[in-house]
Amino acid sequence: MGRAFFDSDADLSLLAGHTVGILGYGNQGRSQALNLRDSGVSVIVGNQRDASFDHAVADGFDVFELGDIAKHADVLALLIPDEAMPGIFRELVAPHLQDNAVLIFASGYNLYYEAISPPPTVDVVMVAPRMIGTGVRETYQRGEGFPSLLSVEQDHSGRALDMALAYAKGIGSTRAGVFLSSAEEETVCDLLNEHIGYVYELRRAYEVLTEAGYSPEAALLEFYVSGEEMELARAHAYMGLFHQLTLHSQTSQYGQLVVGKASSEHDQAEKQRLRGLVENIRSGRFAKDWATEQQAGLPTFRRAQRDGLSHPMIAEEGKLFTVLKRRQGDAEFGS
Repeated sequence: MGRAFFDSDADLSLLAGHTVGILGYGNQGRSQALNLRDSGVSVIVGNQRDASFDHAVADGFDVFELGDIAKHADVLALLIPDEAMPGIFRELVAPHLQDNAVLIFASGYNLYYEAISPPPTVDVVMVAPRMIGTGVRETYQRGEGFPSLLSVEQDHSGRALDMALAYAKGIGSTRAGVFLSSAEEETVCDLLNEHIGYVYELRRAYEVLTEAGYSPEAALLEFYVSGEEMELARAHAYMGLFHQLTLHSQTSQYGQLVVGKASSEHDQAEKQRLRGLVENIRSGRFAKDWATEQQAGLPTFRRAQRDGLSHPMIAEEGKLFTVLKRRQGDAEFGS
């Protein structure tokens, strides 16, 4: 197992005398900024002038436009979307970077694909939470924290690891455990998880059941609308993938362990598909395709969105959400 770090391995006082600039006040940016402030760290926020800018002001932060944040902070956490980050960094951040600054990335994407090339006079580290933004805040407030992957990509000062650990402690991650990794490893694992095709797998199962004459609501409740999968995911995280099966009936366990096990041929074919996805990521083909798609105005992406949302399953999902008094597509879970 790779090296792991906890609260006792990190010295938060290393951030004393420094100003942390949070670039981007979305879900991750807001949560990390609030956690750092609650940990006693001096924090300012950089954001374009929009609703998030106003939200940061309302939360009591000193807020600057993105082109000014690097003038006022010497520890910069880049928490803007991966696709927007290279241009913003090149045009608005890099010209104002202080020597000996610390750049903190929340994913390895732009480092691995060399879309951003920091100057040699700064430290470059990655602190990548394995948690959605709202969870970063909620687990901090509960005193639990959340795991992260950490790497040192450029150690100009000779203390980049210590500064990364101090930041990780400030946001609450060393409470749960921070694991030494790399920009490449974080990128490949993260993207593969997104490329496996989970939403299509569930939709195929829905199609098969409804084609066989079973009700849409029964299928949807079984697969995800009931919320049972959230509880199972928590069991996976705290008990282990196979140990959590003991929470199920023996009938369920037999179905999952025996009936659900793929044949050797199917297993090898699926592994080969996954190997192809990994190679697509590692070779840079995915990044090039995604960049081309963005330059073209996202035609394939928008078409896939329209196709997904126009599927009959979504209309049935909406009806069920209405009965359950939920708002379909609401980004505020549980609201």
